[in-house]
Amino acid sequence: MTIPDPPEFEFNRAISPDSEEMGIALLRLLFPRIAEAEAKLKGEFVAVVDDRSSLRLDDRYLGRWRTGSLHGTAMSASLDALMAVQTILEPVLTGAGELPMSALYPILRAALESASLAIYLLEPASRDERLRRSYLVAVEDAKYHDTFQESLGNPNSRQKAVAQEEIRALIATRPSLGAPADFQFTVVSYSDTVIKAEAAITADPAMRPSARMALVAWWKLLSGLSHGKQWAFVEAMERSEAVVDIENQSAHIRMTSSVAVVALVTQRAMETLETALHLYGRRSRVTWAEVEDASEPPTVSYTMLQNENGAGDN
Repeated sequence: MTIPDPPEFEFNRAISPDSEEMGIALLRLLFPRIAEAEAKLKGEFVAVVDDRSSLRLDDRYLGRWRTGSLHGTAMSASLDALMAVQTILEPVLTGAGELPMSALYPILRAALESASLAIYLLEPASRDERLRRSYLVAVEDAKYHDTFQESLGNPNSRQKAVAQEEIRALIATRPSLGAPADFQFTVVSYSDTVIKAEAAITADPAMRPSARMALVAWWKLLSGLSHGKQWAFVEAMERSEAVVDIENQSAHIRMTSSVAVVALVTQRAMETLETALHLYGRRSRVTWAEVEDASEPPTVSYTMLQNENGAGDN
């Protein structure tokens, strides 16, 4: 049966050589930024945290989640994903390799999500809000550890319950957080962290403002590509060699990825990680200390804390 007035659809969408050249140029600009982020995460920028900085003063209320274990892990995961993308793309840029159709998009999704999580933890100026978010993320992390154990046949894992008990004890040491029993362990969604990351990137004076697709839209597209959703492939991929059968409502189309699209989403993931690092830098130095930090009582130095508790608390 022939479809009356079939909806118009651009079955063929050719790759623009100009856009591809711009994508290659953008990637060449992004690779040094990835190297700079690696140097920060593996160097003194992250390792040295001032004793009276906001992050160090947060530690007294974080128990085993102190010393940046939550946001540090998230930033490292984001960087590792970006470095993997660079490793795959470098031979493509020299003409020695082929651009994967979709393999890069799940990796870029991981880079974007992890950096957004780090921003979610680091962005609030209020210590109580930073702590609240850390507690929520820690319990969410423990919940998934329980579900992992259950999948292995261990239904008695209590990581989430133990984490909640420890956190309620920590809340009891800070009256401004309210009664421990009243604390609500709400779910942290990736869509919320990505939306908050977009706001932080926009507010970061070190990032250049520009008109572009919203970060949450990129994240939704990357999620669709990661799960093999047809709509996402149609949206993101370039299309050619279409053979269309309107009567049977079918079409055979050759789909290929675009360097330009890969470059744009790599840029967004890079911007997200850089914003997380900027926030970390501000929170970890006394020169950027918040007003409330001055009222915090003296604390043991971080160096002494590390020596007393060992690396197992990181």
